[in-house]
Amino acid sequence: MRIFPNPSSRCRTAAFTLVEMMVSVGIFLGILVGAMVALQVFGLRVYTLGATKLNATADARKTLNDLRDQIRSAKQVFVGDYTNDAFSRISNGLAQTGNALEIFATDTNDTPDEVPTIYYQQTVGSSNALFSVSNSVVSLLADYVTNYDVFTAEDYQANVLTSYDNNPVIRVTLEFDQWEYPIGFVGTNALNAFDFYRLQTRVSRRTKE
Repeated sequence: MRIFPNPSSRCRTAAFTLVEMMVSVGIFLGILVGAMVALQVFGLRVYTLGATKLNATADARKTLNDLRDQIRSAKQVFVGDYTNDAFSRISNGLAQTGNALEIFATDTNDTPDEVPTIYYQQTVGSSNALFSVSNSVVSLLADYVTNYDVFTAEDYQANVLTSYDNNPVIRVTLEFDQWEYPIGFVGTNALNAFDFYRLQTRVSRRTKE
């Protein structure tokens, strides 16, 4: 006698159909591609932020380096105000703080006709900047310099001088207030995003008298 198994008693094995597999793979690929795109966008944003700050501070750092070299090798350095294309020194009895610095490479007593190099902060148009003038040639050194009092003459203890000292320590302060994304539009609020930062150094002449 042959015994045939009852079809209803067979064990059924659960499995995905082809359509279900295609749908699940599609969802997984969509999530993976979305994560990769989000990572790329984040990387571009970080790059833009970093490049912005590097570009913004490059000219200012170069300016500070040039200033340090000139002050260290100078014979005479005077803090003052530069207005109407003319430099005026700070009077004795007043704090030696101003928007300009006058640098002589030689002693004016020996070479009274020497033309100094002048660094000054000035508002031009709708923006502020740091300039230099030498032999009537004006050069733009750094944009977005918003503080007026850039230069201060101090003693070695960082006390602001009130009269000309033969060997002052010159404090240079550059404060910037700049559009944060000048090389790329990032986000929906970029036009209203500004970044503030400050560069500062203290320099004295190498030659003491």
